[in-house]
Amino acid sequence: MLRYLRENTGNWIIKLFLGIIVIVFVFLGVGSFGSKRNDSIATINDKPITIKEYQQAYKTMVDQMRSRFGKNLNDDILKALNVKQQALDSLIDQKIILAEADKLDITVSDTELQQNLVSIKAFQKEGRFDLDQYKKVLNMNSLNPEIFEQLQIDSMRQQKIKDLVLSAVNVSDLEARDWYVFQNKKVAVNYLLFAPEAYADIHPDENQIKTFYTAHTDQYKSETKIQAVYLKFSPDEYKAAVNITDANIKEYYEQYPELFLTPEKVEARHILIKVGEDADEETVAQTQKRAQDIYEMAVKGQEFEQLAKQYSEGPSKDTGGYLGVFEKQSMVKPFADKAFAMKPDEISTPVRTQFGWHIIKVIARFDAATQTLAESSAKIKKELEQKELQNLAYYKAGEAFDAVIDGDDLEQVALIANKKILTTKEFTLAGEGLDMTDPAGFAKTAFELPLDDISDVIDLGGVYYLIKVFKKIDPVVQELDLVKDRVIKELTAKLQHERAKEAAQLTLAKAVDAQTLDLAGKDHSLTVKSTELFTRNATIEDVGSSPEFIRASFSLNETNKIYPETIETPAGFYLIGFKEQALPEESEISENFKRVKEEVTWRKQGESFQAWMKEVKKHYTINYDPEMLN
Repeated sequence: MLRYLRENTGNWIIKLFLGIIVIVFVFLGVGSFGSKRNDSIATINDKPITIKEYQQAYKTMVDQMRSRFGKNLNDDILKALNVKQQALDSLIDQKIILAEADKLDITVSDTELQQNLVSIKAFQKEGRFDLDQYKKVLNMNSLNPEIFEQLQIDSMRQQKIKDLVLSAVNVSDLEARDWYVFQNKKVAVNYLLFAPEAYADIHPDENQIKTFYTAHTDQYKSETKIQAVYLKFSPDEYKAAVNITDANIKEYYEQYPELFLTPEKVEARHILIKVGEDADEETVAQTQKRAQDIYEMAVKGQEFEQLAKQYSEGPSKDTGGYLGVFEKQSMVKPFADKAFAMKPDEISTPVRTQFGWHIIKVIARFDAATQTLAESSAKIKKELEQKELQNLAYYKAGEAFDAVIDGDDLEQVALIANKKILTTKEFTLAGEGLDMTDPAGFAKTAFELPLDDISDVIDLGGVYYLIKVFKKIDPVVQELDLVKDRVIKELTAKLQHERAKEAAQLTLAKAVDAQTLDLAGKDHSLTVKSTELFTRNATIEDVGSSPEFIRASFSLNETNKIYPETIETPAGFYLIGFKEQALPEESEISENFKRVKEEVTWRKQGESFQAWMKEVKKHYTINYDPEMLN
């Protein structure tokens, strides 16, 4: 099965199918993988989770992420998201959920299973379940109905357990309201910033430089270097083996008709008179009248482009309000609804959106159209060829890795793969010394490998590698003369940081005593600045998105006006004082109440299910070696 999946990773039917059965597929782990150490990667109450289950769970997760991230997916993202651990955790959770389902005698009836199967779109033709299509999709995945239906039953049993746990979760109206108020409360603060770089008069002397260097010699070692050998599997090597037929092209075209549809478009200009969403009635009326006056000038024959240059308050003013050609979904709804209901050369009465009043002039309309198979064939062929080349390179790399799992050394693997072993020069963690497309990615992977171990298949920019590190050059301390400029820079930054911190702390004491920042900053020629009102998840202008700054700001009020500690951020040390706060209006709460209650419910359900899983796991003995995930 693994080999078949490697051969067909890019096949659109396979991707669609995997999307349907992802939960059950990762549970039973249909596949054929070898074992690095033994047949299991973990045990639950001494019952094993096999290597092949884990490998298939991991591959399925990677496939899902590849569909989300596309070509941007790389080894760094996979490691940052800890996908290997996620795959194992998912398997453990699924095994435990099914064990709990067994205890509760939770079953799936024939009728429930039938309803589930007929609802799966991959098994449908013209919106109805088709038995031949069902068998075709299963056959393409080397599955028979008995195996697949058992997979579905297990998935449905898991869902029943989840539904049972989540049925106890309730959210009151008061709880939802309090959550909305908490999330949408706004504060504004006054602040003083003590920025280290402001202390430009700091110049370390020779004694300070030598003392700092001696105390931090470990910081001034040469970089560790390593040397590696590797096998490279590039898609371009397999062009002769790829043959995309007319039938392949036609099948893809018919399966994804939406890809070949050009939506309806409009070309237009507009004149914008700004007015805020929360503007009072008088302001709204005044701006509407201005817009109406401009509209009347336009319909009486004045040049629309010139009117836009003269009156528009939008960013397109200088181009006469020209918006270009756009699809309906690219504009805010009121604007789009109006523009797409108009005829060429028609001018609209003022339309209000969140930005203000718009007078729209449609220049041209372009009807929706569908590219023919003939028009699309070249593009489809190129895309399918690229996918097949990618799949073939991955398949060949996977075959080589199977040989590694079976115990072959890199020389034997190279013979099996008909590949030449390539050798790098000595290189650093940053990739200096490597001559390849992604030196940093290669170096990062290589530096994480134990000496003489062979890596898993590594995807670097669509090229696959097996890497083995055979040499390591340890760092040595560099002489002061070689690193003196760096020492001076780092010592200066340290002294500036200390000076800024000291000044901030001394000033804070004065501010707390006076309960104001206004006088406290004068000793340092600092001017008190103020923020606009902001929420808990805001990025604050001139400050950024410092969680510490925001948390401290929301602890202040009319009684507690000065935060009693300095707030350290990358910009320096802040002192903050209360300015004002604002709670959301009742009308705003009512308007958003339904959505907020749903969000709070989803959050509580997630927390509740995780709490249930944590409690249930106490009754199971789970063992695995974290090293097996490296």
